[in-house]
Amino acid sequence: MKILHVAPSIESAYGGPTQSLAGYTSASQMVGADVDIAAPLPSRREIDVLEEAGAHRVETFRGYGRGSTAASPALVRWVRANARNYDIVHVHGLFNFISTFAARAAIASGSPVVIRPFGTLSQYTFKHRRGLLKRLWFEALERPNISRAAAIHFTTTTEKNEAEWNHLDIGRRAAVVPPPFIPASSLVSRQTDPRNPVALFLGRLHPVKNLEALIDAWPIILQTHPDAVLRIAGHGTPRYTAELKRRAGKRGVQFMGFLTGTEKAMMLQQASLLVLPSLHENFGIAVVEAIAEGLPVVISEHVQLRDFVAANELGTVTTGSPDSLAAAISAAFVDLDLHRRVSEKGRRLVSQTYSPEVIGNRLTSMYLSALKHHRERPTAS
Repeated sequence: MKILHVAPSIESAYGGPTQSLAGYTSASQMVGADVDIAAPLPSRREIDVLEEAGAHRVETFRGYGRGSTAASPALVRWVRANARNYDIVHVHGLFNFISTFAARAAIASGSPVVIRPFGTLSQYTFKHRRGLLKRLWFEALERPNISRAAAIHFTTTTEKNEAEWNHLDIGRRAAVVPPPFIPASSLVSRQTDPRNPVALFLGRLHPVKNLEALIDAWPIILQTHPDAVLRIAGHGTPRYTAELKRRAGKRGVQFMGFLTGTEKAMMLQQASLLVLPSLHENFGIAVVEAIAEGLPVVISEHVQLRDFVAANELGTVTTGSPDSLAAAISAAFVDLDLHRRVSEKGRRLVSQTYSPEVIGNRLTSMYLSALKHHRERPTAS
């Protein structure tokens, strides 16, 4: 099977979405698929990462702008001309010029298209920032694309359920395939020292991550754990990062910058727990990384991995308020049973649920279902 992934960005600073694309590429390659990727031109390093993950070819194009305003007319033209050379065109994202118009071009060419919404079909998306503009964009462009797509790719059941309020009639075209976890060679058994408590946030620095509440929780934590340290690792805009630093002051909060590879693995090894207090989190690949390292997690109820964490007793799910975060983090620091449990079974549970082999088979099932739907629905071509 020959798959084309279309991504609005593969810059590593965007964190989870880019990392998950490398994971999906590796998972597909492991089950025998031939994977190409089309994206705006990043640095050579990001291309190398995708090629190392198993991408046969990474086609890059000149882009303009950043984030939801980014555009790449050359990429869209290339997709229109080449989509029919692939069994499946897998488009990642909604509400940006690249994803929206690439999906439209591939559908118009008669190709089976799989759309991955990145959690943007939730009510949260439409209620926060430019809601009216998003609704107009959705009705004019995204709804027609989704109605003609061969499959819609969700990463969790919660994400799929949250999309239902749009009355999209997705039905059997919906597939839930989480990102795979690619283990690092650095994984070792953890030995947590409660006398040196370190909480780690790992992700993009953005208001949706609710870092303000985490920073406000820290003085409360210091009352019972005066030596506790909060390390915030990730990339954000200079203005927003400066605002967070001003809010934190000198209250045991350290900003580590954007980390990858060995540096990120070292941060996970040095931490006592990982905290992700997001207001909305479509998946949370950092949570899986932490658990695989034997690290307990404290997450908000809006992180869609909450059921996995709660069912397997791998950490604490909170409301995400400063008080609830402070209570959960303080308790987790000294919960030796929790640390022992995650250390003993975390990596095994992650491997059973999110290994590339497991996810590769689920991707194949989604693609075969998409092809079947495409063949049985003449209006899609």
